[in-house]
Amino acid sequence: MDAPEPEIVDWPSLLFALLVDSLVAWAPAVLAFVFLPALQIPVALGLLLASLFGNWALASRGTTLGARLAGFALRTRSGGEPGAKYGLVLTLLALLSVPSILLLLIAVNYYPAGGDASGPLGDPASYPLLGERTGRRRFLEAADAYWERWSY
Repeated sequence: MDAPEPEIVDWPSLLFALLVDSLVAWAPAVLAFVFLPALQIPVALGLLLASLFGNWALASRGTTLGARLAGFALRTRSGGEPGAKYGLVLTLLALLSVPSILLLLIAVNYYPAGGDASGPLGDPASYPLLGERTGRRRFLEAADAYWERWSY
């Protein structure tokens, strides 16, 4: 008897995790820039680099703070941890979160009129990383269910 397929998450949970990870990266740097007027640029850059390095270390294992709060862990198709390269990509997405979220929403919502919305972004089989649900987050699970119902 085969093991049941793990429940994967959809875009709302992934976007929530990306926003939390970007707040973890940018909030200390912005606070240092505002509250330390004498050394604002070196301290802000140091905090930004330290938080990005920490986020990279966590993303390479698949459990960032955002993913933990959203109740999932990132895994590859084979079920392993994402690794250093995917961790770097996820960290850069957190660094460039606002432009990346805008581009992501445009790409997900744009398709030809009357066309099929299950293109490369709509088909989970094309994703190199999957979010495997590890905890119960009712609001995000409801948003995922709503997304799944209206996107496929």
